[in-house]
Amino acid sequence: MVSYNDVSKLTYYSENKKKKEFLDLFLNLAGSNNVIHILNFIKHERFFEDTSSIKLNFDNKEVIVFKENFLLNLPENNKTTHFIDGFEVTLDYPDIIDYKCSYMHCIKELKYNDDILTLKTQEDYNTIPLVLMNKIKPCIEPYLIDLHKTFLYKVGDIQCGFILDIDLIIKIVELTFVHSHKHIVQEKLFLMKEYNFSYNDFDKMSFLETKHYLKEGINIVNERNNPKTHGA
Repeated sequence: MVSYNDVSKLTYYSENKKKKEFLDLFLNLAGSNNVIHILNFIKHERFFEDTSSIKLNFDNKEVIVFKENFLLNLPENNKTTHFIDGFEVTLDYPDIIDYKCSYMHCIKELKYNDDILTLKTQEDYNTIPLVLMNKIKPCIEPYLIDLHKTFLYKVGDIQCGFILDIDLIIKIVELTFVHSHKHIVQEKLFLMKEYNFSYNDFDKMSFLETKHYLKEGINIVNERNNPKTHGA
């Protein structure tokens, strides 16, 4: 679960341009650095409720995106094995490696005779000979083609496609979980003051759950402060 405190921290990192800290936190929350897993996690967490939506500005117009409009045509992970120049090459959809995301990160494992290299860092990928990498590229291409069939969102004639780019992945997280840090602080302080919430309570509540408490809490305070209500 992405808690309200997580949303607050992600927003703080985003507003202060802390890219590495932002990615470290979100990948830890997602429990994976695999792009397909991350995108599915984002969609599930942000659109947990049937009425969940996000608002976007497109050509000076407000566009409301619901779950059925968001991250469409996402492929499923599909591990394949290829034999190239004596190497057994295992491929799947790419991972985020050392804060980057590249076609080469579709390579998961290389096996030569009894030696196995599981690729986990960019340094591991840099050990792959260029000649071998060029021969692996055509096997990676179907994964990229499928990824590029994905839509970030599609509402009527308004649509945005997906490309394999770390900045776009960060942007998707920001669209779904980043708000105004100032407003988040104000909202948490309001619930702490008026209803004795503790800071740790926001570790147990999602963004959507917290919004329900805020809505009802504000209604109660408004009724309490309304002279007509007291008169009745």
